[in-house]
Amino acid sequence: MYPKLLARDLGILAVSALAWWLAAPLSAGSGALSDIAGVLLGALFGASAFLVHEWGHLLGALATRSAIQAPAALTSPFVFTFESRKNTRRQFLAMSLTGFAATAVVIWVVYLLPDAWLASRVARGLVLFLTLLTIVLEVPLVVYSLITNKVPPVDGLEARREAQRTAA
Repeated sequence: MYPKLLARDLGILAVSALAWWLAAPLSAGSGALSDIAGVLLGALFGASAFLVHEWGHLLGALATRSAIQAPAALTSPFVFTFESRKNTRRQFLAMSLTGFAATAVVIWVVYLLPDAWLASRVARGLVLFLTLLTIVLEVPLVVYSLITNKVPPVDGLEARREAQRTAA
């Protein structure tokens, strides 16, 4: 599944980069074409940023030989599930921090884009929104792990199992 996911995501990144190269300067003007180009290209950049963040997490998981599962279908926006109960705290922290590092690189890149382009400003807004989601959703899990010395249950299967246990 990972070769297919990699091909899918590299394809998305390539299309996004090509579209940006061809049309982002159009978003510097005024009018409907500039607005549409700016919003669409900014959204493509935001989607690409999300993928880079997810692959950053995956690289950390792979580097530490973490137990992971590939998604069941190529339609999943996530590239893996981290199996909390089979991994160590060190593996969890490495997986988390590499995703954060990938996001830091994306933030740096998005601020290199021309200020005059609406596409750049939309891209920045989406990247900052995704960064806020990371801070709200993922950083507390890292803090929990640092405080408790445990791996937080982060995969969906574990959450469902826990809910079933408490309901029974």
